[in-house]
Amino acid sequence: MNMRADVIVAGGGSAGLAAALAAARKGARTVLLERQTKLGGMGTNALVHTFCGLFHPDASQPWAWLNPGIPTEIGQSMMERTSQTAPDLMGKVYVLRQHPSLYARIADEMCLAEPQLTVLSGTEWTGLKQGEAGWELDIITRGNCQELNAKALVDTTGDATGARLLNPVWCEQTEGARLYRPAYICAFHGMTGTHDDGWRLQVGALIVRAVRDGLLPVASMGAGFRDSPFPGETFLTVDLEAGQGEWDPFDPVKRARVEQEGREIAMALWSFLRSKHADFSECPPPMLPTKAGIRETARYIGDYVITGDDLATSRRFDDDIALAGWPMEKRENARGPKFRFFDEAKPAGIPARCLFRQDVPGLYFAGRCMSADHEALASLRVMGTCMATGQSAGELAAKHASQH
Repeated sequence: MNMRADVIVAGGGSAGLAAALAAARKGARTVLLERQTKLGGMGTNALVHTFCGLFHPDASQPWAWLNPGIPTEIGQSMMERTSQTAPDLMGKVYVLRQHPSLYARIADEMCLAEPQLTVLSGTEWTGLKQGEAGWELDIITRGNCQELNAKALVDTTGDATGARLLNPVWCEQTEGARLYRPAYICAFHGMTGTHDDGWRLQVGALIVRAVRDGLLPVASMGAGFRDSPFPGETFLTVDLEAGQGEWDPFDPVKRARVEQEGREIAMALWSFLRSKHADFSECPPPMLPTKAGIRETARYIGDYVITGDDLATSRRFDDDIALAGWPMEKRENARGPKFRFFDEAKPAGIPARCLFRQDVPGLYFAGRCMSADHEALASLRVMGTCMATGQSAGELAAKHASQH
């Protein structure tokens, strides 16, 4: 079977969702490929439960949306459905608590509203060719092989899959010891009590003592808890060392071990806290994610590689297509983040040149695999910013398709 489109978007996370919606709204016949069964990427399948990067970075002022269009639409819809009237102020930044199930439904509704958009779920991208008329993709859906053709292609896989399939020199990957660590997140239900900063310190101290006594795995010491917008539900997040210098997110054996380690820690914490802390005593086993949250794999080398210094100095460009407002949240180990904040509380520009290569017309990239250095990625990888770069990549792809 052969399917033709104007634009193909590969990867249905926050960037891919926004790219597909943006392209379809510009009138392009758009196909969105997603290997999971839910759109939303980390925000639905890995249970990442806060939207970061949606707001202006000046936390001394009342909160304000940073990027208009799809990022704001999704943020507003989440606020309404969770009965939130404002984001949370977390230290020096604004964050919006989001619910993975609601995000999946918001994504469905937005896609179904676009007649030019077709979503293919459970679909893997296995081959790529650049032809005279554009792009030829080989895909497989539960054993059924197809070929897709399009004038423009947007890679929002988070893994720079297009580059790795066609020409690996178009992408780069940080060495394993410095790759940002994966996160494992699960949801506890039936929680009681009030969970303020004092409560988190108390639970943290309880966990530390248990680790020292050999009752919990060492990785449990990094456990963090954040309440859902709904009573009785709390999310647990644990960063994983993942073999530290041996970590390779493209190695299926190591990926499997990360998932196993995450489940081991989550269930150990549930069993321990259920017996030792009253607020957890009625909790059934936690709801586990579809997959661990992978923060970094490979990224494209575009016409411009945005840097951490560009962000820190709030640099602006003549070809800005989106704004970055989240600090660089560097997680090179499982002992917590190291933040590099912008020198001033002003957003930084993201130039269009970070989303394409002039020597490969019709190919665009956004989200976690956009053209950025390792430090800049620590800011640009968050969901709110991924929506913004995805939206811009989708618009660029639709424009290319209309001109060819």
